[in-house]
Amino acid sequence: MRAILTHLRSNAVAYIALFTALGGTSYAAFSLPAGSVGDRQIQNHAIGAVKLNPGSIAASIRAWADVTWDGAWRVRASSGDIRITRIALGEVVSWRHTRFARNCMASVTPERNFLVSGGSSSEEGYVTTSFDGPNGRLEIDGMAPSGARQVQDFALLIVCPSPGSQKVG
Repeated sequence: MRAILTHLRSNAVAYIALFTALGGTSYAAFSLPAGSVGDRQIQNHAIGAVKLNPGSIAASIRAWADVTWDGAWRVRASSGDIRITRIALGEVVSWRHTRFARNCMASVTPERNFLVSGGSSSEEGYVTTSFDGPNGRLEIDGMAPSGARQVQDFALLIVCPSPGSQKVG
């Protein structure tokens, strides 16, 4: 009992603030009639254009993946539809049932560092890509800083322009 009283005394201000906030929210939830907050009650700039106008949203991420290699591919992705396959010059990322519009783009960021001779510092490798959105296919060639082919961990995003975002004027 003594521990509870000590806790309540040392946290009294926090509990008062919590119950005041909950009380105000509860009052608003139960006292305002349904549908009473509309255009007239919303102040200018309270809701940005992004929330109201789909044409003002420049793009959206349609798919993402974080891919690591430790003898086998480990993939965390936005969907289970993604597949990674090794080919002669690199890897192919493909989506079995997902296709992307021609104006979508792939952004691939290598995540593995390569030790510089001597082993005390590192350089990042790089990747080259070829993206075929309508067929759901992305080819990635990982390179070490020397230019030699190297399997690399990478993060990828497929970004597509939003409808109407490319209007001029």
